[in-house]
Amino acid sequence: MAHVASSEKAAKGVELPESVGWKKSWQGTGTSTVHIAQADTELLELLYMFRGRADVLRFLGRCPFLVPLLLEAYIQIGGYFPLSPVFLEVVTDPEGAGENQLVMSIAGDFSSDEALAQLDEFDEDWWLDVLGRTQRKLCIDVEFQ
Repeated sequence: MAHVASSEKAAKGVELPESVGWKKSWQGTGTSTVHIAQADTELLELLYMFRGRADVLRFLGRCPFLVPLLLEAYIQIGGYFPLSPVFLEVVTDPEGAGENQLVMSIAGDFSSDEALAQLDEFDEDWWLDVLGRTQRKLCIDVEFQ
């Protein structure tokens, strides 16, 4: 079942490029490494605060499919948590036997009840519909200040 965010939840004034691209470079026979385009890296750094920049960029280089999702998520998050800073950090997945995942933490000066209610609404309206695209490599949570 698809959920559509209400118009008052839509982020305003944020325009992202039509296409998000990355370039591929080859290392050795039969192996490849994907590099994120510099423009995408710069855009992500404008939108998010990185905790461990090198780790985040290295992780995104291994999981470039997350880049378009991160751009979409920023717009969606703005509708539920306006003006809240959002952090990206690579952590070891507690359920993934030592595998790493990218954690997006939405920080703000809000009550826990308010934040969790907004997060539940965000989940129902958008996140649960795109969760499969993350390949278990991205987690979104709220952080209380």
